Amino acid sequence: MRAALAAVALALVCAAPAAAAPSLVRIGEFDRPVHIAPPPDDPRVFVVEQDGLVKQVGGGTFLDVRHLTEATGERGLLSIAFAPDFAASGRFNVFLTDQADGALRIMEFPTGRTLLRIPHPTATNHNGGQLQYGSDGMLYASTGDGAVDARNAQSPASLLGKILRIDPLSGATQVWARGLRNPWRFTFDRATGELLIGDVGLSAWEEVDAVPNRPGFNFGWPCFEGNDTHLACDPIEHTRPAFQRGEGYCAITGGYVVRDPGLPTLAGRYLYGDYCLPALRSTTLVGDDDRAEPLAVANPTSFGEDSCGRLYVASHAGPVYRIQDGAPSACPVGPPPPPTNGEPPPRPEPGDTLAPQLSVHTRGLATAARRRRIVLRVRCDEACSVTAGGRLRGVGPLRTARGDLAAGARTAVRVRMSRATARRLRAALRRRPRVVAAISLRASDGSGNERALDRRARIRRR
Repeated sequence: MRAALAAVALALVCAAPAAAAPSLVRIGEFDRPVHIAPPPDDPRVFVVEQDGLVKQVGGGTFLDVRHLTEATGERGLLSIAFAPDFAASGRFNVFLTDQADGALRIMEFPTGRTLLRIPHPTATNHNGGQLQYGSDGMLYASTGDGAVDARNAQSPASLLGKILRIDPLSGATQVWARGLRNPWRFTFDRATGELLIGDVGLSAWEEVDAVPNRPGFNFGWPCFEGNDTHLACDPIEHTRPAFQRGEGYCAITGGYVVRDPGLPTLAGRYLYGDYCLPALRSTTLVGDDDRAEPLAVANPTSFGEDSCGRLYVASHAGPVYRIQDGAPSACPVGPPPPPTNGEPPPRPEPGDTLAPQLSVHTRGLATAARRRRIVLRVRCDEACSVTAGGRLRGVGPLRTARGDLAAGARTAVRVRMSRATARRLRAALRRRPRVVAAISLRASDGSGNERALDRRARIRRR
């Protein structure tokens, strides 16, 4: 398989015409984007926001599952995958961390059924989080080791620290690969079908692991980190990384083998990033010809590949970029299907001068100090965007939250606080029976009309 990949890569490089360096073209600004995905044979590109929204590049909310999603730390809505027959069935899947207890939850829409739920109770990190359909029509998912007990990655009794292969209709689940610490992003090479996993290391190594088209691979964690022994374990047969990097790296963001003919200088190379290093890099994997690329993205969280193989990258700070060399490659796919029920209603007609009517109710006050948030149930009488913030009197500020609301729909907007503010809140509640939260909201409709509203809520000692 490696020799075949090398031949493919060499042929593509030799055939590539001379070109300038690739560049980043900003295609949108989002709130903590963590994943980029297209439906098959569809020109649209969707971006997943960590708090629980899926938005279409160019405008519009496709899905809102904020009421189901716990989004503190590394938790949140982590990815979306569209079924091969999406155009006919409308079926897609999401991977999120459950608001009730942080469990890893893979759901099917539009039914809303839970396909797989894996307990993850004790840490907000090491969730994994990638979903992608393979060429076999099966749904593949990555799970972290749970952060507290790394032995989950080797245990046959646990689905943590694994790549899972799931029947999207029955939910039947098979362990495809094991021995992984936190496989945040994996991808399929569209030319060979090989699965490439970016596995986030502990302190010594960040690694990329390769899985040909068969199950049973063990990548060694926690007995091994990269090629080095990490823990004393009973002897195990394990597969070494295809690629690893050490000092200066902190959290690899797995990428794609470039198959876009519009990126000849990257043809056949594996493009990847690291959350702590802005410079994107590429490698041949075969022969480890690793190099920095002239592409800087702060805190890269995910790469994406559209139906024609064009590549995208998201920054956790907000921007999403397409990677291109000159004009973007042609993509002769058909027009998008009609809008789904998950998309917002039409904007008001020009000439609207009425501000939206806004109502709000507070929730989550009893657990605000522990969960570090206050939940606002907000409703507009027309489609609107809402901004909410404020402060805890005598304690500290609340972070600003934003939400897009459909007309008449009561929507959860979560106003969060920093860890330091939460600590001060707990200390204040030990000294006095209540703390007042002063919350300010502002709603704006599609014509620019605005409505402001102030609310006071009392967080009481339990």
